[in-house]
Amino acid sequence: MNMAAGKKVKYGNHMADVSPAAGVRGVLCKSFDGRYFFRVYAQDHSFIDYTVRHNDLQVTIAEDELASFYRVGDEHILDHNPGVLGLESAETAPANTPREP
Repeated sequence: MNMAAGKKVKYGNHMADVSPAAGVRGVLCKSFDGRYFFRVYAQDHSFIDYTVRHNDLQVTIAEDELASFYRVGDEHILDHNPGVLGLESAETAPANTPREP
């Protein structure tokens, strides 16, 4: 269903203005209480935070995001890259030094 910007729809028990999100660039953020939200910045650096209710949304990580995947045993983690976290290479870290951030 393709909806034009500014169209009104019934969303739950409320009326809502709806506009397409396709192609919008934003930042997936995690709050201190563990909830995710999607932040969209305007050119003047103001922003709108959107509650994420979509359950299966494709995300592409930009080249400049300084992000890395880690595997610790059976756990798979997406976090900042080793340089941001200050992690040492396993070859240069002293023995018995914890390497988890």
